[in-house]
Amino acid sequence: MKIIIIGLGLIGGSIAKALSSSQDYEILAFDSNQNSIKNALDNQSIQGSLHSLDDLENSEYEDSVVIIATPPSATDDILKSLDFIFNSSVTITDTTSTKSSLNKTLQEFNFPKNIVFSHPVAGSHLSGEKNSAADLFNEKSTILSYHDSVGSQHVDRVTNLWKTLGSNITVLDAELHDKIFAYSSHLPHVAAYALLNTLKELEQDNLSDFSGGGLGEFLRLASSSPKMWGDIFSMNEKNIALAIDDLINNLIILKDKIGNDPKTLQTFLGELKDFKESNY
Repeated sequence: MKIIIIGLGLIGGSIAKALSSSQDYEILAFDSNQNSIKNALDNQSIQGSLHSLDDLENSEYEDSVVIIATPPSATDDILKSLDFIFNSSVTITDTTSTKSSLNKTLQEFNFPKNIVFSHPVAGSHLSGEKNSAADLFNEKSTILSYHDSVGSQHVDRVTNLWKTLGSNITVLDAELHDKIFAYSSHLPHVAAYALLNTLKELEQDNLSDFSGGGLGEFLRLASSSPKMWGDIFSMNEKNIALAIDDLINNLIILKDKIGNDPKTLQTFLGELKDFKESNY
């Protein structure tokens, strides 16, 4: 089966590396960055590249899988540009962490029967094909979202693809997906950026000399791609805004407890520690 990866960044490059050892797949790629294509050809994670996405209309790509592995806003644009293979034998999926806007695009096209959304819950603060890794998805979760009209063969292809990559599969409604990840993934990045901005405003030289490893580990989130996270914040704005409001309320609660009885504060912190140990 042909696998066509659009976007050879961290995620796309890792998919290519992981699948390249299988005889079941022919891995092809499309990327405007020719250095990424060259790197992937040199390390033999892909067997070739497409000159244009219009090539996907050719009969040789029937029954193939197209994976859009680009930042969210680019993914939406690319998905719309592939309307000429909607409802065809080609299976289309993606890798972004926001789905509501993509779902609106599907609604515009009356929910094509060959599109299954994917969100591999894996990544790194590093980016680019040069940082890709074959084991990136191993034992990690991948969330699938799709409309009721999608053909079972397309769901099976995408499911089997991620299982081959070592992922554990969960199916979620697209809207629920974005609500959950606003809290579990997007809010921690918001908090890291906000904390970093707070530290920046202190104008204290060599502040890192007075911090433990925990601060650097948490702020690592802010080393992620500004392009990708700017897209994510904008495209999931309503859910993230609600999550930020909840965080602000809980910061106020914690602030009040810090200013009151120490025993009550310790009890509160102990309850949170127990919750953390039981759930995370």
